[in-house]
Parts: sequence; structure tokens; C-alpha cells
Amino acid sequence: MISKYQLYLIAIVFVMAGCTRTSNNAGSVRKLKSLLDKNEYFKLDAKFKLLTDSIDDDNRLYFKSYLDNAFNRNNECIKDIDSLLKQPALKLPDSVKSALKRLQGDSYFKTYQYAKAAQCDSNILKQYKHALHKDDIDDISNDLLIRNALKNIPAQQTLIKNNTTIPWKKDKIGLIEIPFTAHEQNFDAIFDTRANISSITQTYAKKLGLHILDVSYNEGSGATGLQFKTGMGIADSLYIGDVLVKNVVFQVMPDSILYIAPVKFQLNVIIGFPVIEQLREVHIFSNGKMTIPLTPAESDLHNFALDGLDPVIALKSGNDTLSFHFDSGASSSVLYAAYFEKYKARVIKAGTQKTVGFGGAGGAQKKKVYVLPKFNLTLGSKSVVVDNVSVLTKPITPGEKFYGNIGQDFTNKFSEVIYNFKDMYINGK
Repeated sequence: MISKYQLYLIAIVFVMAGCTRTSNNAGSVRKLKSLLDKNEYFKLDAKFKLLTDSIDDDNRLYFKSYLDNAFNRNNECIKDIDSLLKQPALKLPDSVKSALKRLQGDSYFKTYQYAKAAQCDSNILKQYKHALHKDDIDDISNDLLIRNALKNIPAQQTLIKNNTTIPWKKDKIGLIEIPFTAHEQNFDAIFDTRANISSITQTYAKKLGLHILDVSYNEGSGATGLQFKTGMGIADSLYIGDVLVKNVVFQVMPDSILYIAPVKFQLNVIIGFPVIEQLREVHIFSNGKMTIPLTPAESDLHNFALDGLDPVIALKSGNDTLSFHFDSGASSSVLYAAYFEKYKARVIKAGTQKTVGFGGAGGAQKKKVYVLPKFNLTLGSKSVVVDNVSVLTKPITPGEKFYGNIGQDFTNKFSEVIYNFKDMYINGK
């Protein structure tokens, strides 16, 4: 699922709409809301810590719910929203209630509580449909199809008994592939942090013996924005090295959807975010080794967040720290229209106009871009230069807020990259 959890907020936060319980918090609320509207989760987190004593309890809980969701504290997010919505004296506009329920549904989904996620969607459409835009209604209705189909499926479970090491390799188009085992058969899968649900072709769904669900819904490609229909199936279990993963949800697609025509290459299995996240911590070494430690390591780096199911990384670029999508399933990075608009003069001066092809699930497109010969980024304490980065001049999807999508041309600059979903950080060495 690509960016299906965009959260639309009203122009004034609910406390500014007649619910004020303190007289001096309006300025602090405006500052926090401005950052939330832009999905600036890292800046919002820092500002929230500074201003938390200057806002009332209701707004503190409101912003905390979004931060808990963004930083993978989903059970806390669920509790935050329950507490907020159960306060009888707090009269919230329906647009705020629907956004909060949608956020809560996202946290239920990310904790594999599919029936409760479906109930959130159903309640939104029954109670708050009048407060929603058509695009929101369409997205929520599509989510409801998925969650209703999964409502009787047990939660995904991942059992890690010891430190695990597996090999990885690059396929024909430069994507990371990892081995896994299902029904005593060995397979390879793309390792893709930005695949919101793991994906598989119909041919391989039969090979893995997936239980096919009676559902069809809309899906889209992050690289191209193309939309297509897909189904869903469940793998009872699979092994990644010694790690056992049970009740794995796959999007089941026609083989043609995962065929990359320009390079005549068939993708078959993609291991996506829900599986990768439950590994808790993954180390990818440039020498073809991947490790999954039994005990994740703590860090204060805190540069990793989630926008719905899309991983987001904060990287320093020049004098700014910018938020990007983070995509291990992309061979190259691309900068979005938001970056072009912010640094337009610099991009036009340094870049070269070209027409570039972008491929992904569902097909390929050509887009006019500026190509920057060098793009500097800093992760942790290490700065690297990425060559020939394309800059889009128009948004891929409406409401686009991040500055780009960071791929393997960035991570290849490191001998080791660490993904940690417990303390939410990415580091490179």
C-alpha cells in the first residue's frame, strides 16, 4: 500500500475551535500543528519536548498520539486516542475525530489487529463520511476491503531464538535479494522496506501454497503513481535463516504486474515492511552478509519514523535536515517536487534537464527531471556523495510532503547499514 494513511487535519487544531482549557497555549499549539501538517515528525518531536509544559493536557495527548504512531509506539498511540475520545467534556470537530480514528486504525493494522483496524474504518465511514473528501473516502473504503478480508487472520508472529546470519545478493536490476524457506522449498525475495505489504506473483503464490483470500482492491506504485488491482493471500509460515515468521500477509498480483518490461525481468516475491519490522533490527553488510541480532542495540540517533507504513529517514543535506522516504527496494534515489520547489534556483543552475524512465509494480513511465551530478547527504557521523540524482518537478501523488526517496545508491556508500525498528534509527558505517 502506497501512502494510504495520509492524515488530513483541519485548518485550526481542535483546541483552537472552542475547546481551550488554558489561556496561553495557542501559540505553542500553532507551532506544533504547523509541523504536523507538513509531516515533519522529527522536528515535531523536538519541538513537542520543548513546549510540552506550555500546552494543556488535551493537546499534549493529541500531538503525542501522532508522535507515538510515527515512532512505532503503536500500543501507546491506541491508548492515547482512546483516552482523548472518551473525554465527554471535550467536543471535537468530526474532521478531527475521523483523523484520530484513522490514525488509530493504522496503529491497529501495524500491530496486526486487523479486525479492530477494520472497525475503525467502518466507524469512520458510518459516522464521519460527511466530513471527508472523496479521495479520503475512497482510500478508507479500500483499506476497509483489506482489513475486512484479514479480520479473521491470526496476528503475524516472528520468533527469533538466536543471532541469525544469512547471505544476500543483488539481482539483475540491482535489488537486494534474501533467501527464505517455505514448505521445505528454498526461494529468493526482494528485501524492500517500502513495500507496505509483502508481495508475490500468482505463480509463486501457488508454489508457496498460500491461502488465497476473496478480496480485490486498489494498489499503487510509489515510483510511478500507477494504480492496479491486486488480491491477497496468507503464508502459514516461512523461515528467514533461523527466524520463523507465521501468518505472513502477501499481496497476490498477476505475474505481469511484477514484470519489469524495460529490462525484461520478472519479480516474484517481495518481503516488505510488516515482516522486516518484526525482525526488530537488521544489519546489511556490503560483503553480502545480513545479520538479525537476538537483542537490538540502543541508540540516541532517532532519525527513523513511519508515515503510515512508509519508512521515513531524516538526513542532513547542506545546512538542512530533510525527511525522505527510505526504500531498500529502489536501486536509485530520486528527489521529489517538494525539493525542487524549495531549492529551485539551485537545482536549475546545477542540474541538467533530461527525460528519465521510472519503473515499478504495474509498469513504467517517463518523466522530465533535472539530474544533479552530485548530491551530498549525511547519515549519523558519515557524509557521502550520491551521483546523478533525478529531481522531479511535479508531485507523484497529491499532498506529497517529503523531499525524496532514498535508495541503494545511498546505502551502497556504507560498509554496514543498520535498521532498528525498536528505538527507530538507521545508521551507517
